[in-house]
Amino acid sequence: MNTTSSQGDRYTVLVIEDNRFTRMQLCSLLEADGYHVASAENGEAGLALYHRLHPDLILLDAMMPEMDGFTCCTQLRQLVGDNLPIVMITCLEDQESVDCAFRVGTTDYITKPINWAVLRQRVWHQIQRSHLYTQVQQLNAELEKKVTERTAQLQQALNFEATLKRITDRVRDSLDEQQILQAAVKELALALEIDYCGTALSDLKHATSKIFQEYSTLPHLNHSQIVRMVDFPGIYAQLLQGQHFQFCKLPTSQNYLIPDRIAALACPIFDNEGALGELWLFKPMHGTFDEIEVRLVKQVANQCAIAIRQSRLYQAAQTQIEELARLNTLKDDFLNTVSHELRTPVANMKMAIQMLELSLEKAHVTLVDPLQSETQTLSTNKAFRYFQILNDECNREMDLINDLLDLQRLGAGAQPLALMPIRLQDWLPHWVEAFEHRAHQQQQFLSLEIDPDLPVLISDSVSISRIISELLNNACKYTPEGGKISVAAQSLSDVIHLRISNSGIEIPAQELPRVFDRFYRIPNGNSWRFSGTGLGLALVRELVNHLGGSVRAESGSGQTCFEVILPLSRTATW
Repeated sequence: MNTTSSQGDRYTVLVIEDNRFTRMQLCSLLEADGYHVASAENGEAGLALYHRLHPDLILLDAMMPEMDGFTCCTQLRQLVGDNLPIVMITCLEDQESVDCAFRVGTTDYITKPINWAVLRQRVWHQIQRSHLYTQVQQLNAELEKKVTERTAQLQQALNFEATLKRITDRVRDSLDEQQILQAAVKELALALEIDYCGTALSDLKHATSKIFQEYSTLPHLNHSQIVRMVDFPGIYAQLLQGQHFQFCKLPTSQNYLIPDRIAALACPIFDNEGALGELWLFKPMHGTFDEIEVRLVKQVANQCAIAIRQSRLYQAAQTQIEELARLNTLKDDFLNTVSHELRTPVANMKMAIQMLELSLEKAHVTLVDPLQSETQTLSTNKAFRYFQILNDECNREMDLINDLLDLQRLGAGAQPLALMPIRLQDWLPHWVEAFEHRAHQQQQFLSLEIDPDLPVLISDSVSISRIISELLNNACKYTPEGGKISVAAQSLSDVIHLRISNSGIEIPAQELPRVFDRFYRIPNGNSWRFSGTGLGLALVRELVNHLGGSVRAESGSGQTCFEVILPLSRTATW
């Protein structure tokens, strides 16, 4: 059965043979197998036919006049390369001729006399081999193309990831909306190599979108900076729903949002609270935005949404802080003004009380505590009580005014320090002694513990005395009958630790950070049992800070402790 006749009609064979009889035999055999056959009687004619027919296989005689088969084969290989099968037919069987044939590019070699069955199989085999080789080459080319395309895609993805990271870092480093969007549009335009990238911010209340930042290589764009959403319902219906889309803009006389002959991508800047704005990207109409480009734009839009929301929260917080600072300044100014204005009349009241007491003494009317005298009349008792209330309240008002003024001076840095050597072993007992009588009257136990080896402290004695007085006054106020108050001083490294502890009312842990705030009172049902302005501990903190130290409070297990840490020298760094 002839297996080639049914398929040979698809292929063309060129026979180059100078012997007319052999040439006719070859042509007859090949045509019988269904091949399209052309023939030439010499090498020159064969080369000419090749240029015209581009056959699938060439049967080439080795020994021909004018141009032999070896020369013809050499020239054919220079024209077509290695893919075209060339089968050389010759009566030469020596090794040198065989080697020469394959050296000049012969694919196969058949000797005369010709075995026609062998020739038929060799022709079919070489044609199939050539076509398989061509298919492999095409597949390799396609595979290489796909690899190149995939490599380009991966490289593009890596470049886009780097661009996204760069944009993310830049927008997160800024809390200014203008800088955020400026960085985003420029980086996107350069990364995507597009003609235009712009961003607009939405004003949903007025249904407008204002172009905020642009980066463009296009001629001047004649568009409005503020766009009414109602003029482009199809566009903004999608953007306000958080949907991106792209389209082409054809030439039109209509005053449109984007220029003519442009492919446009619109991507919303959107978060869970709604639309913030949109990104617009333009490129020539013959181009479109592929999937990876759209993904990059969406990711950048998400980062812009986060950064814009953070920026607006920061701006709102800054506005609040500025307003609170303004109100705090107004409060301080008010308190300072009121304190100065009240100081003179309260001082006059104090002087009047003292003069009243002197006048009563001159009139031989002595006001004494009725508990200490059994001879006082009812009217005298009332007079003493009224006088005592007047004197106590005047002193309270004077203390409040002085505390406010002291805080004002400390806050302004206008309180001078009189630095001097202080031996706490000598000074501290005198400062504590002033509270022993009060503690005894209130049935409290006051103790003092001082390290005898305390080093000399270089600081301001007036400020330290005021600190200890305020803390002891606070301890006496909140310690119940039978409670204990302790004062301890010790040195650690180059600092002095002063601890004033008392039993009784505990301070809730969540309130401890606030106890040094001005006018702060611990929230409890008995807060009005304890008189005070809420300025004592605030004054302690300001004084300690002024001395270069620190103060902290701790409370628990029925105890409250205030610890003051002071540097051995006010000028020391620790």
